[in-house]
Amino acid sequence: MMAAMSQYLTVFKNPAFGRTWARVRQSPVTVTGLVMLVVVVILVGLLPFFLGTDPNAINLRARLSTPSWQHPFGTDEVGRDIFSRVMHGGRISIGVALFVVAVSATIGTLIGGLSGIFGGKVDTLIMRLMDIVLAVPSLVLTMALAAALGPSLWNAMVAITLVRIPTYVRLARGQTLVVREAGYIMASRVFGARSGQLLGLHVVPNIMSPILVQATLDIGAVILMVAGLSFIGLGAQPPAAEWGAMVSAGRGYILNQWWYSAFPGVAILFTSIAFNLLGDGIRDLTDPRQKGRS
Repeated sequence: MMAAMSQYLTVFKNPAFGRTWARVRQSPVTVTGLVMLVVVVILVGLLPFFLGTDPNAINLRARLSTPSWQHPFGTDEVGRDIFSRVMHGGRISIGVALFVVAVSATIGTLIGGLSGIFGGKVDTLIMRLMDIVLAVPSLVLTMALAAALGPSLWNAMVAITLVRIPTYVRLARGQTLVVREAGYIMASRVFGARSGQLLGLHVVPNIMSPILVQATLDIGAVILMVAGLSFIGLGAQPPAAEWGAMVSAGRGYILNQWWYSAFPGVAILFTSIAFNLLGDGIRDLTDPRQKGRS
């Protein structure tokens, strides 16, 4: 335990970490995104453990109660505590977004990397297929796939993943075309390295920076897409405490019980902005043109 702690603290003593942290502190966008993300993690990841409340607990006597000390975000039409549902719902919304981005980025990076390494007819075929997918507006295609698969959170995740993959394929392929001309890649080919070895050992590690930036930016976009599908009934189904589904359920009460839809909507907005700001900050930190200015 002590050895692991010592190794963990060594990371913070590394000069490279110190330089990176100094650049982070000089970026208001990155700091703001980090602070907002820490707030989200505390509220969504830690607070529900201390609350100990059931987000689906029904209390008809307290139905549609206004925000109060007992119910900070009010209650819904069956008396469920909206604060508890928003906190628990964040786990669903953010968890789904992280899963979708991780899967789509992994698959897209591998396909794009192989396309860039092989080139020729393989590259042409893959990119034409990606162009066909990208030619259709992503939201329209996602809705069509989710409707075809059937309304459920899992099917919504599959639909969004399939639609997001082409973005990473194009990005990885473009970066691979640059990397594959490097001297060490040519030397590896001379010594008999196979395409899979080149991809895993040399290409992927050198193209991860833009992939990471894109993935961070995508998390906020995927949260909005998941919420949108749930809002129109193609995502999470009742009684799941998912932000988009909660906004949809509260739209019939928006004139008199504004809190029902407002607080889940604010959670969606706040979290999306946090990931977008963090993504912008990471992009600035990894941009070689910015290093000379810091």
